[in-house]
Amino acid sequence: MGRKEGMSALDIRFIIHELKDALIDGRIQKIYQYGPKSKRFLFEVHKPGKGESRLYVDQSKIFITKEKEPAPQEPPSFCMFLRKHLMNQRIRNVKQHGFDRIVEIETDGATIIFELLAPGNVVLVDSMRNIIMPLEIQRWKDREVKPKMPYKYPPALTDPFGLSMDGLTRMLQRTDKAVGQLLATSLGLGSVYSDEVCARAGVDKSRPGQEMRMEETANLHNAIASLVKHGIEPAIYEDFVAPFPLKVLEDKPKETKMTFSEAIDSYFSEQFIGARVEEEKEIIEERRERIQRIEEGQRKAREKWVKVTEESREEADLIYKNYQTVQKVLDGIRKMKDEGKEWDEIKEAMKEVEEMKEIRENEGIIILELEGKEVELDIRKDIEENAARHYEESKHAKRKLVKIEEAKEVVQQKMEQIEEEEAEEEEKPKKKRRRKKWYEKFKWFLSSDGILVIAGRSAAQNET
Repeated sequence: MGRKEGMSALDIRFIIHELKDALIDGRIQKIYQYGPKSKRFLFEVHKPGKGESRLYVDQSKIFITKEKEPAPQEPPSFCMFLRKHLMNQRIRNVKQHGFDRIVEIETDGATIIFELLAPGNVVLVDSMRNIIMPLEIQRWKDREVKPKMPYKYPPALTDPFGLSMDGLTRMLQRTDKAVGQLLATSLGLGSVYSDEVCARAGVDKSRPGQEMRMEETANLHNAIASLVKHGIEPAIYEDFVAPFPLKVLEDKPKETKMTFSEAIDSYFSEQFIGARVEEEKEIIEERRERIQRIEEGQRKAREKWVKVTEESREEADLIYKNYQTVQKVLDGIRKMKDEGKEWDEIKEAMKEVEEMKEIRENEGIIILELEGKEVELDIRKDIEENAARHYEESKHAKRKLVKIEEAKEVVQQKMEQIEEEEAEEEEKPKKKRRRKKWYEKFKWFLSSDGILVIAGRSAAQNET
Protein backbone atom coordinates (compact mmCIF):
# COMPACT_ATOMS: atom_id res chain seq x y z
CA MET A 1 0.00 0.00 0.00
CA GLY A 2 1.46 3.35 -1.04
CA ARG A 3 1.25 6.39 1.16
CA LYS A 4 -2.09 8.21 1.00
CA GLU A 5 -1.79 11.43 -1.00
CA GLY A 6 -5.31 12.85 -0.94
CA MET A 7 -8.88 12.40 0.24
CA SER A 8 -11.27 9.88 -1.28
CA ALA A 9 -14.95 10.41 -1.93
CA LEU A 10 -15.63 8.37 1.24
CA ASP A 11 -13.34 10.63 3.27
CA ILE A 12 -15.25 13.64 1.97
CA ARG A 13 -18.56 12.00 2.91
CA PHE A 14 -17.35 11.90 6.53
CA ILE A 15 -15.60 15.29 6.60
CA ILE A 16 -18.66 17.05 5.19
CA HIS A 17 -20.43 16.69 8.56
CA GLU A 18 -17.59 18.54 10.30
CA LEU A 19 -17.59 21.22 7.61
CA LYS A 20 -21.33 21.79 7.96
CA ASP A 21 -21.03 22.15 11.72
CA ALA A 22 -18.11 24.58 11.51
CA LEU A 23 -19.14 26.70 8.51
CA ILE A 24 -22.91 26.93 7.96
CA ASP A 25 -24.21 30.36 9.11
CA GLY A 26 -20.64 31.61 9.42
CA ARG A 27 -19.28 34.53 7.39
CA ILE A 28 -16.13 34.41 5.28
CA GLN A 29 -13.72 36.88 6.86
CA LYS A 30 -10.43 36.23 5.01
CA ILE A 31 -9.22 34.31 1.96
CA TYR A 32 -5.61 33.37 1.23
CA GLN A 33 -4.00 31.68 -1.77
CA TYR A 34 -0.45 30.44 -1.36
CA GLY A 35 1.18 31.47 -4.62
CA PRO A 36 0.01 32.77 -8.04
CA LYS A 37 -0.37 29.26 -9.51
CA SER A 38 -1.12 27.47 -6.25
CA LYS A 39 -4.25 25.41 -5.64
CA ARG A 40 -3.80 25.74 -1.88
CA PHE A 41 -6.28 28.06 -0.14
CA LEU A 42 -7.22 29.04 3.38
CA PHE A 43 -10.63 30.51 4.27
CA GLU A 44 -11.20 32.07 7.68
CA VAL A 45 -14.86 31.82 8.68
CA HIS A 46 -16.43 33.36 11.78
CA LYS A 47 -19.58 31.70 13.08
CA PRO A 48 -21.61 33.37 15.86
CA GLY A 49 -21.38 31.38 19.07
CA LYS A 50 -18.62 29.16 17.67
CA GLY A 51 -15.83 31.54 16.78
CA GLU A 52 -13.31 31.25 13.99
CA SER A 53 -12.71 28.19 11.81
CA ARG A 54 -9.97 27.85 9.21
CA LEU A 55 -10.88 25.89 6.12
CA TYR A 56 -7.90 24.48 4.24
CA VAL A 57 -8.37 23.37 0.61
CA ASP A 58 -6.00 22.13 -2.07
CA GLN A 59 -6.37 20.01 -5.22
CA SER A 60 -7.05 16.81 -3.26
CA LYS A 61 -8.02 17.75 0.32
CA ILE A 62 -10.48 19.85 2.32
CA PHE A 63 -10.70 20.07 6.12
CA ILE A 64 -10.71 22.37 9.14
CA THR A 65 -7.16 23.19 10.26
CA LYS A 66 -5.65 24.82 13.30
CA GLU A 67 -2.62 25.90 11.32
CA LYS A 68 -2.19 29.21 9.52
CA GLU A 69 0.72 29.71 7.18
CA PRO A 70 2.16 33.17 6.55
CA ALA A 71 0.15 34.72 3.73
CA PRO A 72 1.88 35.96 0.53
CA GLN A 73 2.58 39.70 0.61
CA GLU A 74 0.87 40.16 -2.76
CA PRO A 75 -2.38 38.17 -3.08
CA PRO A 76 -2.67 36.42 -6.48
CA SER A 77 -5.30 37.82 -8.84
CA PHE A 78 -7.68 34.86 -8.40
CA CYS A 79 -7.50 35.27 -4.63
CA MET A 80 -8.42 38.95 -5.01
CA PHE A 81 -11.31 37.92 -7.26
CA LEU A 82 -12.63 35.51 -4.62
CA ARG A 83 -12.33 38.19 -1.94
CA LYS A 84 -14.38 40.57 -4.06
CA HIS A 85 -17.25 38.07 -4.41
CA LEU A 86 -17.13 36.13 -1.13
CA MET A 87 -15.82 38.37 1.67
CA ASN A 88 -18.41 38.81 4.45
CA GLN A 89 -20.81 36.47 2.65
CA ARG A 90 -22.87 34.14 4.87
CA ILE A 91 -22.40 30.43 4.20
CA ARG A 92 -25.82 28.85 3.62
CA ASN A 93 -24.87 25.28 2.82
CA VAL A 94 -21.94 22.87 2.43
CA LYS A 95 -22.42 19.68 0.45
CA GLN A 96 -20.73 16.91 -1.46
CA HIS A 97 -21.85 16.37 -5.03
CA GLY A 98 -23.16 12.80 -5.16
CA PHE A 99 -20.41 10.38 -4.23
CA ASP A 100 -17.64 12.38 -5.84
CA ARG A 101 -14.62 14.40 -4.77
CA ILE A 102 -16.48 17.67 -5.30
CA VAL A 103 -17.46 20.01 -2.45
CA GLU A 104 -19.74 23.02 -2.86
CA ILE A 105 -19.98 25.92 -0.44
CA GLU A 106 -23.05 28.03 -1.11
CA THR A 107 -23.14 31.64 0.10
CA ASP A 108 -25.80 34.34 -0.15
CA GLY A 109 -24.23 35.67 -3.34
CA ALA A 110 -22.47 32.79 -5.10
CA THR A 111 -21.31 29.18 -4.82
CA ILE A 112 -17.69 28.11 -4.76
CA ILE A 113 -17.03 24.61 -6.09
CA PHE A 114 -13.89 22.70 -5.14
CA GLU A 115 -13.02 19.92 -7.58
CA LEU A 116 -10.70 17.70 -5.53
CA LEU A 117 -10.05 15.25 -8.35
CA ALA A 118 -7.11 15.52 -10.75
CA PRO A 119 -6.07 18.02 -11.98
CA GLY A 120 -8.05 19.95 -9.35
CA ASN A 121 -9.85 23.26 -9.77
CA VAL A 122 -11.76 25.96 -7.92
CA VAL A 123 -14.81 27.35 -9.72
CA LEU A 124 -16.98 30.30 -8.67
CA VAL A 125 -20.55 30.15 -10.06
CA ASP A 126 -23.53 32.47 -9.74
CA SER A 127 -27.08 31.64 -8.59
CA MET A 128 -27.91 30.37 -12.09
CA ARG A 129 -24.90 28.00 -12.02
CA ASN A 130 -23.07 30.01 -14.68
CA ILE A 131 -19.31 30.18 -14.20
CA ILE A 132 -18.13 33.57 -12.97
CA MET A 133 -14.47 32.58 -12.89
CA PRO A 134 -12.46 29.34 -12.52
CA LEU A 135 -8.96 29.12 -11.08
CA GLU A 136 -7.99 27.34 -14.29
CA ILE A 137 -9.73 27.22 -17.67
CA GLN A 138 -10.04 23.53 -18.51
CA ARG A 139 -11.43 21.62 -21.49
CA TRP A 140 -12.41 17.99 -21.98
CA LYS A 141 -14.46 16.29 -24.68
CA ASP A 142 -17.54 16.24 -22.42
CA ARG A 143 -17.20 19.52 -20.50
CA GLU A 144 -15.61 22.96 -20.59
CA VAL A 145 -14.76 25.09 -17.56
CA LYS A 146 -14.44 28.76 -18.50
CA PRO A 147 -16.15 32.08 -17.64
CA LYS A 148 -19.77 32.67 -18.73
CA MET A 149 -20.33 28.98 -19.48
CA PRO A 150 -22.91 26.91 -17.53
CA TYR A 151 -21.12 24.81 -14.95
CA LYS A 152 -21.19 21.10 -15.78
CA TYR A 153 -20.08 18.34 -13.41
CA PRO A 154 -17.51 15.73 -14.44
CA PRO A 155 -19.00 12.32 -15.36
CA ALA A 156 -20.32 10.79 -12.12
CA LEU A 157 -19.37 7.44 -10.61
CA THR A 158 -21.98 5.07 -9.20
CA ASP A 159 -22.73 5.85 -5.55
CA PRO A 160 -21.98 2.58 -3.71
CA PHE A 161 -24.21 3.62 -0.80
CA GLY A 162 -27.20 4.19 -3.06
CA LEU A 163 -26.72 0.89 -4.86
CA SER A 164 -29.40 -1.74 -4.24
CA MET A 165 -28.66 -5.42 -3.78
CA ASP A 166 -30.05 -6.10 -7.27
CA GLY A 167 -27.94 -3.30 -8.72
CA LEU A 168 -24.75 -4.67 -7.16
CA THR A 169 -25.62 -8.18 -8.38
CA ARG A 170 -26.04 -6.94 -11.96
CA MET A 171 -22.74 -5.03 -11.82
CA LEU A 172 -20.88 -8.13 -10.65
CA GLN A 173 -22.52 -10.43 -13.20
CA ARG A 174 -21.59 -8.13 -16.08
CA THR A 175 -17.85 -7.99 -15.37
CA ASP A 176 -14.87 -10.28 -15.24
CA LYS A 177 -13.00 -7.70 -13.13
CA ALA A 178 -11.82 -8.70 -9.69
CA VAL A 179 -14.23 -7.64 -6.94
CA GLY A 180 -11.60 -5.42 -5.32
CA GLN A 181 -10.89 -3.65 -8.62
CA LEU A 182 -14.61 -3.08 -9.25
CA LEU A 183 -15.11 -1.57 -5.80
CA ALA A 184 -11.99 0.60 -6.11
CA THR A 185 -12.63 2.02 -9.57
CA SER A 186 -16.23 1.64 -10.72
CA LEU A 187 -17.61 2.47 -7.26
CA GLY A 188 -14.89 4.98 -6.39
CA LEU A 189 -13.86 3.50 -3.03
CA GLY A 190 -10.14 3.39 -3.77
CA SER A 191 -7.83 0.46 -3.05
CA VAL A 192 -7.73 0.61 0.77
CA TYR A 193 -11.47 1.02 1.35
CA SER A 194 -12.23 -1.67 -1.27
CA ASP A 195 -9.88 -4.01 0.60
CA GLU A 196 -11.71 -3.08 3.81
CA VAL A 197 -15.10 -3.96 2.30
CA CYS A 198 -13.79 -7.33 1.09
CA ALA A 199 -12.25 -8.05 4.50
CA ARG A 200 -15.52 -7.25 6.29
CA ALA A 201 -17.49 -9.34 3.83
CA GLY A 202 -15.07 -12.25 3.99
CA VAL A 203 -14.63 -12.12 0.21
CA ASP A 204 -11.40 -12.66 -1.71
CA LYS A 205 -10.73 -9.31 -3.39
CA SER A 206 -9.19 -11.02 -6.43
CA ARG A 207 -12.33 -13.13 -7.08
CA PRO A 208 -13.91 -12.31 -10.50
CA GLY A 209 -17.25 -10.55 -10.15
CA GLN A 210 -19.04 -13.11 -12.35
CA GLU A 211 -18.13 -15.90 -9.93
CA MET A 212 -19.69 -14.26 -6.88
CA ARG A 213 -22.44 -16.32 -5.21
CA MET A 214 -25.61 -14.64 -3.95
CA GLU A 215 -24.61 -15.07 -0.31
CA GLU A 216 -21.22 -13.47 -0.95
CA THR A 217 -22.86 -10.60 -2.83
CA ALA A 218 -25.20 -10.01 0.11
CA ASN A 219 -22.24 -9.95 2.49
CA LEU A 220 -20.48 -7.50 0.18
CA HIS A 221 -23.57 -5.25 0.03
CA ASN A 222 -23.81 -5.23 3.85
CA ALA A 223 -20.09 -4.52 4.19
CA ILE A 224 -20.39 -1.50 1.90
CA ALA A 225 -23.29 -0.15 3.97
CA SER A 226 -21.31 -0.71 7.18
CA LEU A 227 -18.68 1.83 6.13
CA VAL A 228 -21.03 4.78 6.64
CA LYS A 229 -22.69 3.44 9.78
CA HIS A 230 -19.59 4.34 11.79
CA GLY A 231 -19.45 7.37 13.97
CA ILE A 232 -16.30 9.41 13.36
CA GLU A 233 -13.43 7.69 15.16
CA PRO A 234 -10.38 8.90 13.21
CA ALA A 235 -7.37 6.62 12.92
CA ILE A 236 -3.89 7.64 11.74
CA TYR A 237 -1.66 4.83 10.46
CA GLU A 238 1.86 5.13 9.13
CA ASP A 239 0.73 5.36 5.50
CA PHE A 240 -2.99 6.04 5.78
CA VAL A 241 -5.57 8.12 7.60
CA ALA A 242 -9.23 7.11 7.86
CA PRO A 243 -12.41 8.37 9.58
CA PHE A 244 -12.68 5.04 11.44
CA PRO A 245 -10.38 2.11 12.37
CA LEU A 246 -9.75 -0.34 9.55
CA LYS A 247 -9.96 -4.11 9.81
CA VAL A 248 -7.29 -4.50 7.09
CA LEU A 249 -4.84 -2.46 9.21
CA GLU A 250 -5.85 -3.71 12.66
CA ASP A 251 -2.36 -5.14 13.26
CA LYS A 252 -0.74 -1.77 12.47
CA PRO A 253 -0.04 0.88 15.13
CA LYS A 254 -2.37 3.85 14.97
CA GLU A 255 -3.05 7.21 16.57
CA THR A 256 -6.49 8.62 17.24
CA LYS A 257 -7.89 12.15 17.10
CA MET A 258 -11.09 13.83 18.24
CA THR A 259 -12.08 14.96 14.74
CA PHE A 260 -11.34 13.74 11.22
CA SER A 261 -10.00 17.20 10.35
CA GLU A 262 -7.44 16.95 13.17
CA ALA A 263 -6.38 13.54 11.89
CA ILE A 264 -5.99 14.73 8.30
CA ASP A 265 -4.19 17.89 9.43
CA SER A 266 -1.73 15.83 11.44
CA TYR A 267 -1.22 13.13 8.79
CA PHE A 268 -0.52 15.51 5.91
CA SER A 269 1.59 18.00 7.89
CA GLU A 270 4.88 16.88 6.31
CA GLN A 271 3.33 17.08 2.84
CA PHE A 272 2.29 20.68 3.54
CA ILE A 273 5.86 21.60 4.43
CA GLY A 274 7.04 20.14 1.12
CA ALA A 275 4.32 22.02 -0.76
CA ARG A 276 5.30 25.30 0.91
CA VAL A 277 8.96 24.79 -0.02
CA GLU A 278 8.08 24.08 -3.66
CA GLU A 279 5.75 27.10 -3.86
CA GLU A 280 8.41 29.37 -2.34
CA LYS A 281 10.90 28.10 -4.92
CA GLU A 282 8.35 28.70 -7.68
CA ILE A 283 7.71 32.27 -6.51
CA ILE A 284 11.46 32.96 -6.36
CA GLU A 285 11.93 31.48 -9.85
CA GLU A 286 9.09 33.60 -11.28
CA ARG A 287 10.65 36.72 -9.77
CA ARG A 288 14.01 35.72 -11.23
CA GLU A 289 12.52 35.20 -14.71
CA ARG A 290 10.72 38.56 -14.49
CA ILE A 291 13.98 40.33 -13.58
CA GLN A 292 15.85 38.49 -16.35
CA ARG A 293 13.26 39.75 -18.84
CA ILE A 294 13.78 43.29 -17.51
CA GLU A 295 17.56 42.87 -17.82
CA GLU A 296 17.19 41.66 -21.41
CA GLY A 297 14.97 44.66 -22.19
CA GLN A 298 17.55 46.97 -20.62
CA ARG A 299 20.33 45.37 -22.64
CA LYS A 300 18.44 45.91 -25.90
CA ALA A 301 17.50 49.46 -24.94
CA ARG A 302 21.11 50.23 -24.06
CA GLU A 303 22.30 48.93 -27.45
CA LYS A 304 19.66 51.05 -29.16
CA TRP A 305 20.53 54.29 -27.36
CA VAL A 306 24.30 53.77 -27.70
CA LYS A 307 23.74 53.45 -31.42
CA VAL A 308 21.51 56.57 -31.52
CA THR A 309 24.08 58.55 -29.48
CA GLU A 310 26.92 57.72 -31.82
CA GLU A 311 25.01 57.96 -35.09
CA SER A 312 23.22 61.25 -34.27
CA ARG A 313 26.49 62.95 -33.31
CA GLU A 314 28.16 61.58 -36.42
CA GLU A 315 25.28 62.86 -38.60
CA ALA A 316 25.49 66.31 -37.03
CA ASP A 317 29.25 66.39 -37.66
CA LEU A 318 28.76 65.29 -41.29
CA ILE A 319 26.31 68.13 -41.88
CA TYR A 320 29.00 70.67 -40.89
CA LYS A 321 31.79 68.84 -42.73
CA ASN A 322 29.71 68.92 -45.92
CA TYR A 323 28.36 72.41 -45.30
CA GLN A 324 28.54 73.67 -48.90
CA THR A 325 26.91 70.54 -50.40
CA VAL A 326 24.06 70.59 -47.88
CA GLN A 327 23.52 74.31 -48.33
CA LYS A 328 23.46 73.96 -52.13
CA VAL A 329 20.79 71.22 -51.97
CA LEU A 330 18.56 73.07 -49.50
CA ASP A 331 18.84 76.33 -51.44
CA GLY A 332 18.12 74.54 -54.75
CA ILE A 333 14.92 72.92 -53.45
CA ARG A 334 13.67 76.12 -51.84
CA LYS A 335 14.36 78.11 -55.05
CA MET A 336 12.37 75.66 -57.19
CA LYS A 337 9.49 75.76 -54.72
CA ASP A 338 9.53 79.57 -54.82
CA GLU A 339 9.33 79.35 -58.63
CA GLY A 340 6.12 77.31 -58.26
CA LYS A 341 7.49 73.99 -59.50
CA GLU A 342 5.72 70.76 -58.56
CA TRP A 343 7.43 68.05 -56.52
CA ASP A 344 7.64 65.75 -59.53
CA GLU A 345 9.70 68.40 -61.34
CA ILE A 346 11.85 69.02 -58.28
CA LYS A 347 12.56 65.27 -57.85
CA GLU A 348 13.50 65.00 -61.51
CA ALA A 349 15.89 67.95 -61.23
CA MET A 350 17.44 66.56 -58.01
CA LYS A 351 18.40 63.32 -59.77
CA GLU A 352 21.46 65.20 -61.02
CA VAL A 353 22.63 65.70 -57.40
CA GLU A 354 24.85 62.70 -56.60
CA GLU A 355 24.26 62.91 -52.82
CA MET A 356 20.42 62.94 -53.07
CA LYS A 357 18.88 59.58 -52.07
CA GLU A 358 15.26 60.31 -51.24
CA ILE A 359 12.69 63.11 -51.00
CA ARG A 360 9.69 62.62 -48.68
CA GLU A 361 7.77 65.75 -49.56
CA ASN A 362 4.78 64.99 -47.33
CA GLU A 363 7.08 64.99 -44.29
CA GLY A 364 9.35 67.83 -45.49
CA ILE A 365 12.32 65.44 -45.31
CA ILE A 366 15.22 64.68 -47.65
CA ILE A 367 17.91 62.01 -47.30
CA LEU A 368 21.48 62.85 -48.41
CA GLU A 369 24.40 60.43 -48.54
CA LEU A 370 27.35 62.21 -46.95
CA GLU A 371 30.67 60.35 -46.93
CA GLY A 372 28.91 57.00 -47.29
CA LYS A 373 26.29 57.62 -44.57
CA GLU A 374 22.66 58.56 -45.09
CA VAL A 375 21.66 61.72 -43.20
CA GLU A 376 18.12 62.97 -42.73
CA LEU A 377 17.45 66.71 -43.17
CA ASP A 378 14.38 68.88 -42.69
CA ILE A 379 14.02 71.16 -45.72
CA ARG A 380 12.05 73.66 -43.61
CA LYS A 381 15.12 74.28 -41.43
CA ASP A 382 18.55 75.75 -42.13
CA ILE A 383 21.84 73.88 -41.72
CA GLU A 384 22.45 74.96 -38.11
CA GLU A 385 18.94 73.89 -37.06
CA ASN A 386 19.34 70.50 -38.76
CA ALA A 387 22.69 69.90 -37.10
CA ALA A 388 21.30 71.01 -33.74
CA ARG A 389 18.45 68.54 -34.09
CA HIS A 390 20.89 65.67 -34.54
CA TYR A 391 23.05 66.87 -31.64
CA GLU A 392 19.93 67.04 -29.44
CA GLU A 393 18.99 63.48 -30.43
CA SER A 394 22.46 62.40 -29.34
CA LYS A 395 22.09 64.19 -25.99
CA HIS A 396 18.61 62.72 -25.50
CA ALA A 397 20.02 59.24 -26.12
CA LYS A 398 22.77 59.89 -23.57
CA ARG A 399 20.19 60.86 -20.96
CA LYS A 400 18.34 57.63 -21.70
CA LEU A 401 21.57 55.68 -21.16
CA VAL A 402 22.08 57.32 -17.75
CA LYS A 403 18.56 56.32 -16.69
CA ILE A 404 19.12 52.78 -17.95
CA GLU A 405 22.29 52.49 -15.88
CA GLU A 406 20.43 53.76 -12.80
CA ALA A 407 17.63 51.26 -13.38
CA LYS A 408 20.18 48.54 -14.00
CA GLU A 409 21.63 49.01 -10.51
CA VAL A 410 18.15 48.64 -8.98
CA VAL A 411 17.51 45.46 -10.96
CA GLN A 412 20.89 44.04 -9.97
CA GLN A 413 20.07 44.70 -6.32
CA LYS A 414 16.75 42.85 -6.73
CA MET A 415 18.54 39.90 -8.35
CA GLU A 416 21.06 39.81 -5.51
CA GLN A 417 18.15 39.83 -3.04
CA ILE A 418 16.55 36.87 -4.83
CA GLU A 419 19.84 34.95 -4.74
CA GLU A 420 20.17 35.66 -1.03
CA GLU A 421 16.60 34.44 -0.40
CA GLU A 422 17.30 31.32 -2.44
CA ALA A 423 20.44 30.62 -0.43
CA GLU A 424 18.50 31.10 2.80
CA GLU A 425 15.84 28.62 1.65
CA GLU A 426 18.55 26.06 0.87
CA GLU A 427 20.12 26.54 4.31
CA LYS A 428 16.84 26.29 6.23
CA PRO A 429 16.59 23.06 8.18
CA LYS A 430 13.82 20.88 6.88
CA LYS A 431 11.63 21.25 9.93
CA LYS A 432 8.89 18.68 10.37
CA ARG A 433 5.85 19.16 12.49
CA ARG A 434 6.03 16.65 15.30
CA ARG A 435 3.21 14.14 15.21
CA LYS A 436 1.55 14.15 18.62
CA LYS A 437 1.49 10.99 20.71
CA TRP A 438 -1.83 9.26 21.29
CA TYR A 439 -1.94 10.35 24.94
CA GLU A 440 -1.42 14.06 24.25
CA LYS A 441 -5.10 14.62 23.59
CA PHE A 442 -5.63 13.89 27.30
CA LYS A 443 -4.25 15.65 30.36
CA TRP A 444 -0.98 13.86 31.05
CA PHE A 445 2.36 13.89 32.84
CA LEU A 446 5.23 11.57 33.67
CA SER A 447 5.66 10.62 37.31
CA SER A 448 9.03 10.78 39.06
CA ASP A 449 9.38 7.07 38.25
CA GLY A 450 8.76 7.72 34.55
CA ILE A 451 5.24 6.31 34.57
CA LEU A 452 2.71 7.90 32.22
CA VAL A 453 -0.32 9.32 34.02
CA ILE A 454 -3.36 10.43 32.00
CA ALA A 455 -6.73 11.99 32.80
CA GLY A 456 -9.66 13.06 30.66
CA ARG A 457 -10.34 16.65 29.68
CA SER A 458 -14.08 15.96 29.55
CA ALA A 459 -16.65 13.34 30.60
CA ALA A 460 -16.34 11.66 27.20
CA GLN A 461 -12.56 11.46 27.54
CA ASN A 462 -12.91 10.12 31.08
CA GLU A 463 -15.09 7.33 29.66
CA THR A 464 -12.48 6.64 26.96
